[in-house]
Amino acid sequence: MRQLIIVRKDLCMSTGKIAAQCCHASNAYFMHLFKGREEWLSRTPAEPYAGHLAVDEDGKPFLYRLNELTEYAQRAVNEGKVIFFTKFVPYEEGSKFGKLKWADPEEVKFVYSGKVVIPSDVYENWVKDIYTKTVCEAKNKGHLLKAVLLAEELGLKENEDFFLIRDRCLTELEPEEVDENGIGTTLTCIGFRPLDDDTAHKISKKFQLLK
Repeated sequence: MRQLIIVRKDLCMSTGKIAAQCCHASNAYFMHLFKGREEWLSRTPAEPYAGHLAVDEDGKPFLYRLNELTEYAQRAVNEGKVIFFTKFVPYEEGSKFGKLKWADPEEVKFVYSGKVVIPSDVYENWVKDIYTKTVCEAKNKGHLLKAVLLAEELGLKENEDFFLIRDRCLTELEPEEVDENGIGTTLTCIGFRPLDDDTAHKISKKFQLLK
Protein backbone atom coordinates (compact mmCIF):
# COMPACT_ATOMS: atom_id res chain seq x y z
CA MET A 1 0.00 0.00 0.00
CA ARG A 2 1.02 3.61 -0.42
CA GLN A 3 -0.25 7.04 0.51
CA LEU A 4 -0.59 9.41 -2.42
CA ILE A 5 -0.17 13.16 -1.99
CA ILE A 6 -0.52 15.68 -4.82
CA VAL A 7 0.57 19.30 -4.33
CA ARG A 8 0.08 22.34 -6.56
CA LYS A 9 3.21 23.63 -8.29
CA ASP A 10 1.74 26.89 -9.63
CA LEU A 11 1.58 28.49 -6.17
CA CYS A 12 5.38 28.74 -6.09
CA MET A 13 5.47 27.79 -2.43
CA SER A 14 8.82 27.61 -0.67
CA THR A 15 10.28 24.20 0.06
CA GLY A 16 9.29 24.49 3.71
CA LYS A 17 5.75 25.51 2.83
CA ILE A 18 5.37 22.57 0.45
CA ALA A 19 6.68 20.24 3.16
CA ALA A 20 4.19 21.63 5.67
CA GLN A 21 1.25 21.27 3.29
CA CYS A 22 2.24 17.70 2.44
CA CYS A 23 2.45 16.93 6.15
CA HIS A 24 -1.11 18.25 6.55
CA ALA A 25 -2.19 16.01 3.68
CA SER A 26 -0.49 12.97 5.18
CA ASN A 27 -1.89 13.57 8.67
CA ALA A 28 -5.43 14.26 7.50
CA TYR A 29 -6.39 10.59 7.24
CA PHE A 30 -5.36 9.75 10.80
CA MET A 31 -6.86 12.96 12.19
CA HIS A 32 -10.10 11.89 10.51
CA LEU A 33 -9.93 8.55 12.32
CA PHE A 34 -9.31 10.25 15.67
CA LYS A 35 -11.60 13.28 15.64
CA GLY A 36 -14.99 12.65 17.17
CA ARG A 37 -13.70 9.69 19.15
CA GLU A 38 -11.58 11.57 21.66
CA GLU A 39 -12.66 12.12 25.26
CA TRP A 40 -11.54 14.75 27.71
CA LEU A 41 -9.50 12.78 30.21
CA SER A 42 -7.89 15.20 32.61
CA ARG A 43 -6.35 18.57 33.22
CA THR A 44 -3.23 19.24 35.21
CA PRO A 45 -2.10 22.40 37.00
CA ALA A 46 1.06 24.30 36.26
CA GLU A 47 2.02 24.43 39.95
CA PRO A 48 3.61 21.47 41.77
CA TYR A 49 1.27 21.53 44.79
CA ALA A 50 -2.13 20.22 43.84
CA GLY A 51 -5.34 19.05 45.37
CA HIS A 52 -6.89 16.18 43.45
CA LEU A 53 -10.62 16.04 42.81
CA ALA A 54 -12.33 13.11 41.14
CA VAL A 55 -15.99 12.89 40.15
CA ASP A 56 -18.04 9.77 40.74
CA GLU A 57 -20.79 8.42 38.50
CA ASP A 58 -23.35 10.71 40.15
CA GLY A 59 -21.22 13.77 39.42
CA LYS A 60 -20.31 14.25 43.08
CA PRO A 61 -16.71 15.43 43.60
CA PHE A 62 -14.47 13.90 46.22
CA LEU A 63 -10.89 14.64 47.21
CA TYR A 64 -7.71 12.58 46.94
CA ARG A 65 -4.60 13.70 48.78
CA LEU A 66 -1.74 11.75 47.24
CA ASN A 67 1.82 12.96 46.81
CA GLU A 68 2.50 11.07 43.60
CA LEU A 69 0.44 12.25 40.63
CA THR A 70 1.13 9.07 38.70
CA GLU A 71 -0.14 6.91 41.53
CA TYR A 72 -3.24 9.08 41.90
CA ALA A 73 -4.03 9.09 38.21
CA GLN A 74 -3.64 5.34 37.91
CA ARG A 75 -5.86 4.71 40.93
CA ALA A 76 -8.59 7.02 39.63
CA VAL A 77 -8.48 5.45 36.16
CA ASN A 78 -8.59 1.95 37.63
CA GLU A 79 -11.73 2.94 39.54
CA GLY A 80 -13.35 4.23 36.35
CA LYS A 81 -13.49 7.84 37.53
CA VAL A 82 -13.10 11.02 35.49
CA ILE A 83 -10.05 12.93 36.68
CA PHE A 84 -9.92 16.59 37.65
CA PHE A 85 -6.99 18.44 39.18
CA THR A 86 -7.09 21.65 41.21
CA LYS A 87 -4.36 23.67 42.89
CA PHE A 88 -3.89 24.83 46.47
CA VAL A 89 -4.27 28.47 47.46
CA PRO A 90 -1.87 28.70 50.44
CA TYR A 91 -3.03 30.28 53.70
CA GLU A 92 0.50 31.59 54.13
CA GLU A 93 3.19 32.43 51.63
CA GLY A 94 5.25 29.34 50.88
CA SER A 95 2.86 26.96 52.61
CA LYS A 96 2.04 23.67 50.93
CA PHE A 97 -1.39 23.57 52.54
CA GLY A 98 -4.43 25.74 52.07
CA LYS A 99 -7.82 26.15 50.48
CA LEU A 100 -8.61 24.52 47.16
CA LYS A 101 -9.79 26.30 44.04
CA TRP A 102 -10.14 25.42 40.36
CA ALA A 103 -7.06 26.22 38.33
CA ASP A 104 -7.45 29.08 35.87
CA PRO A 105 -7.94 27.86 32.28
CA GLU A 106 -4.70 29.51 31.16
CA GLU A 107 -2.81 27.54 33.81
CA VAL A 108 -4.26 24.22 32.71
CA LYS A 109 -3.00 21.72 30.18
CA PHE A 110 -5.86 19.69 28.67
CA VAL A 111 -5.30 16.00 28.07
CA TYR A 112 -7.44 13.93 25.74
CA SER A 113 -7.72 10.20 25.24
CA GLY A 114 -9.26 8.54 22.22
CA LYS A 115 -9.49 5.25 20.37
CA VAL A 116 -8.40 5.15 16.74
CA VAL A 117 -9.97 2.35 14.70
CA ILE A 118 -7.68 1.47 11.78
CA PRO A 119 -8.85 -0.81 8.96
CA SER A 120 -6.99 -4.13 9.06
CA ASP A 121 -5.54 -3.76 5.55
CA VAL A 122 -4.09 -0.33 6.36
CA TYR A 123 -2.65 -1.57 9.64
CA GLU A 124 -1.16 -4.77 8.27
CA ASN A 125 0.11 -3.43 4.95
CA TRP A 126 1.03 0.15 5.75
CA VAL A 127 1.26 0.96 9.47
CA LYS A 128 3.27 -2.20 10.19
CA ASP A 129 5.21 -1.81 6.94
CA ILE A 130 7.32 1.18 5.77
CA TYR A 131 4.68 3.92 5.35
CA THR A 132 5.25 4.16 1.60
CA LYS A 133 4.32 7.56 0.17
CA THR A 134 4.23 9.00 -3.33
CA VAL A 135 4.26 12.78 -3.76
CA CYS A 136 3.21 14.16 -7.14
CA GLU A 137 2.72 17.67 -8.49
CA ALA A 138 -0.29 19.31 -10.09
CA LYS A 139 0.16 22.11 -12.61
CA ASN A 140 -2.62 24.24 -11.11
CA LYS A 141 -5.88 24.09 -9.17
CA GLY A 142 -7.83 22.60 -12.07
CA HIS A 143 -5.23 19.89 -12.52
CA LEU A 144 -5.37 19.10 -8.80
CA LEU A 145 -9.15 18.81 -8.91
CA LYS A 146 -8.76 16.25 -11.68
CA ALA A 147 -7.47 13.94 -8.96
CA VAL A 148 -10.79 14.38 -7.17
CA LEU A 149 -12.70 13.28 -10.28
CA LEU A 150 -10.41 10.27 -10.73
CA ALA A 151 -10.85 9.33 -7.07
CA GLU A 152 -14.63 9.60 -7.23
CA GLU A 153 -14.69 7.44 -10.36
CA LEU A 154 -12.87 4.80 -8.31
CA GLY A 155 -15.51 5.01 -5.57
CA LEU A 156 -13.40 7.03 -3.13
CA LYS A 157 -15.12 9.58 -0.90
CA GLU A 158 -13.98 13.02 0.20
CA ASN A 159 -13.17 13.33 3.91
CA GLU A 160 -13.02 9.55 4.19
CA ASP A 161 -10.62 8.38 1.48
CA PHE A 162 -9.12 11.67 0.34
CA PHE A 163 -8.74 15.09 1.91
CA LEU A 164 -8.43 18.53 0.31
CA ILE A 165 -5.97 20.74 2.18
CA ARG A 166 -6.71 24.46 2.27
CA ASP A 167 -4.10 26.84 3.66
CA ARG A 168 -5.30 29.70 5.89
CA CYS A 169 -2.95 32.12 4.09
CA LEU A 170 -1.21 33.41 7.19
CA THR A 171 2.26 33.43 5.63
CA GLU A 172 3.12 33.02 1.93
CA LEU A 173 -0.16 32.64 0.07
CA GLU A 174 -2.98 34.96 -0.86
CA PRO A 175 -6.56 33.69 -0.45
CA GLU A 176 -8.29 32.28 -3.50
CA GLU A 177 -11.57 31.87 -1.62
CA VAL A 178 -13.21 33.66 1.30
CA ASP A 179 -15.95 31.96 3.32
CA GLU A 180 -19.01 33.49 4.97
CA ASN A 181 -16.96 34.23 8.10
CA GLY A 182 -14.40 36.22 6.14
CA ILE A 183 -11.73 33.52 6.39
CA GLY A 184 -9.57 33.27 3.29
CA THR A 185 -8.09 30.00 2.09
CA THR A 186 -6.20 28.55 -0.85
CA LEU A 187 -6.36 24.93 -1.99
CA THR A 188 -2.80 23.57 -1.86
CA CYS A 189 -2.88 19.81 -2.09
CA ILE A 190 -4.80 16.57 -1.71
CA GLY A 191 -3.93 13.64 0.51
CA PHE A 192 -5.28 10.11 0.21
CA ARG A 193 -5.65 7.38 2.76
CA PRO A 194 -3.23 4.50 2.17
CA LEU A 195 -4.37 2.76 -1.02
CA ASP A 196 -3.37 -0.47 -2.66
CA ASP A 197 -0.70 0.14 -5.28
CA ASP A 198 -2.99 -0.49 -8.26
CA THR A 199 -5.59 2.03 -7.09
CA ALA A 200 -2.97 4.64 -6.23
CA HIS A 201 -1.33 4.19 -9.64
CA LYS A 202 -4.62 4.79 -11.48
CA ILE A 203 -4.53 8.30 -10.02
CA SER A 204 -0.81 9.04 -9.85
CA LYS A 205 -0.17 8.08 -13.49
CA LYS A 206 -1.93 11.31 -14.51
CA PHE A 207 0.62 13.38 -12.56
CA GLN A 208 4.38 13.77 -12.49
CA LEU A 209 6.44 13.12 -9.38
CA LEU A 210 7.16 16.31 -7.47
CA LYS A 211 10.45 17.90 -8.50
